[in-house]
Amino acid sequence: MGEWFMAAWVEGLEVWEAARRLGVSVADVDDAVECVWADAVRGRPADGDAGVVWAGRLTADWTQIIQVRGFDCDRALRELSYGGRALQMSWNINGPRDLEYAVNGDHVTGFGVTVPGERWGRDPQALDSYARGLQFDLNDSGWTSDPELPAGWLEYCAWEEARLESGQEDYEDDIPDGWQDFISLALNGYSPPMATCLTSALALVGRVTGREIDREWMDGAHTRYVIRER
Repeated sequence: MGEWFMAAWVEGLEVWEAARRLGVSVADVDDAVECVWADAVRGRPADGDAGVVWAGRLTADWTQIIQVRGFDCDRALRELSYGGRALQMSWNINGPRDLEYAVNGDHVTGFGVTVPGERWGRDPQALDSYARGLQFDLNDSGWTSDPELPAGWLEYCAWEEARLESGQEDYEDDIPDGWQDFISLALNGYSPPMATCLTSALALVGRVTGREIDREWMDGAHTRYVIRER
């Protein structure tokens, strides 16, 4: 999803009704477009103030909404939850936002996906049963055993940590062979600890809804709505 992502998951609503609660007008519901992800991104309206979402059925009971532009999912969580449940999470270039959970218009809980034990709301532990075995701790070293880590990444991390502790700033001449790609990855936001926390948050959402966001859903055609009236 890149450096910016926002999504909401809504229980018990038709897709068009979820869009209406986000602020899509009746006219824009009628003008909605069925499309794949690439066209949802490329086909955004010229009106830069309009929100854009891409939404479709995730399961028989849950609708998945990906925000393409704007912050409407964040603003409408309680409205989306009336008559059922709703979850929302996001991240941006500055890091992850909190995972939020509402039931029938009531904000039940939220928690920081990188800070263990950080919970708030009417029932702070409401989602804890779905979180077993997942990692919400940016300082947890469990990611070091991930078999998909690039070969040599741990050695690079140790080298970079030692460099920072020494206060060394000019290091271009001291970079071991083959590590330029690692530096590029790090500068572009690659972070296995952060990825583990974000993956855990999406896994928790999948446990609540009954299905995680997956390639099959992302490769499918869903409905793009434009939100011009708020």
